Amino acid sequence: MKPTLNAPASDEGATPGGGASSASQPTDQRTAPSPGAVNPPTTPASVPTGRYNQGHRYGTIRYAVGDPLPPLNEGAKVKMGLSEKNTNQLIPYIQNHIEMMTGNLYFVTPQPPAADLLALFNTYQEAALNTINLEALLRDAKALQEQLRTDITAMLNVRGAYVQEASNGNRQVILSSGLGVKNAPTPVTSIAAPTNLRVDLNGEAGMMKIRWDTVTGAKAYTLQRSLDVMPRVWEPLESTTKTLVTKTLEVGVTYAFRVAATGTPGQSNWSPEVIRGAA
Repeated sequence: MKPTLNAPASDEGATPGGGASSASQPTDQRTAPSPGAVNPPTTPASVPTGRYNQGHRYGTIRYAVGDPLPPLNEGAKVKMGLSEKNTNQLIPYIQNHIEMMTGNLYFVTPQPPAADLLALFNTYQEAALNTINLEALLRDAKALQEQLRTDITAMLNVRGAYVQEASNGNRQVILSSGLGVKNAPTPVTSIAAPTNLRVDLNGEAGMMKIRWDTVTGAKAYTLQRSLDVMPRVWEPLESTTKTLVTKTLEVGVTYAFRVAATGTPGQSNWSPEVIRGAA
């Protein structure tokens, strides 16, 4: 096929009113080529311009007399999907396209020219290969760095133990080694009373859920109960390391509850009382 761009029609030879002149005009006598026949491609007088991938049209193409008929227009559109392809997908995609276009009689004057596309593709492929090699080197370098960090950390820990022993625990001597000194722990002289004590019914007769907030430094908690009478007569209900206790008490009786925390300094003050009836 030899596609050429339509040129404006010439007024030469036209009669007034748009009729044809008396001179004989050539008519297009094209017929479909016989099966298997392919006319040799010829070079068009002008080459379409534009960038198809961005939606620009090259222009209307006119086929000269003697060329094979153009392909049947089925309304199909080119699908590129370039933004969806990573490098490993894009390289074989371009390579296949170049191979399929080479010697393809449907596209005798590709735009951009085949040589330009091939040159740019080769440059891109080389850059992609360089990137892959650099990424592999970077992975190896990072792995080596992590291994060396592990090794030097172990060695420095041995050095720290040596400095600790040789300094006999003297702060200034330790600092003279360029290593740091740990702050002495702040002694805990008291422990706070538990807060947010709450007692909820569990949905079963006499069953109650008793809970409170965690106290920093607490190792255990002591929960007590008393009948809702004055003076209170407190009785141990539970000693636990948890902050939730479930107990079944006598239905219809109202109780008072309190809890205290126990830690290294001893026992905290008692929490404020909570009064709740078992149901």
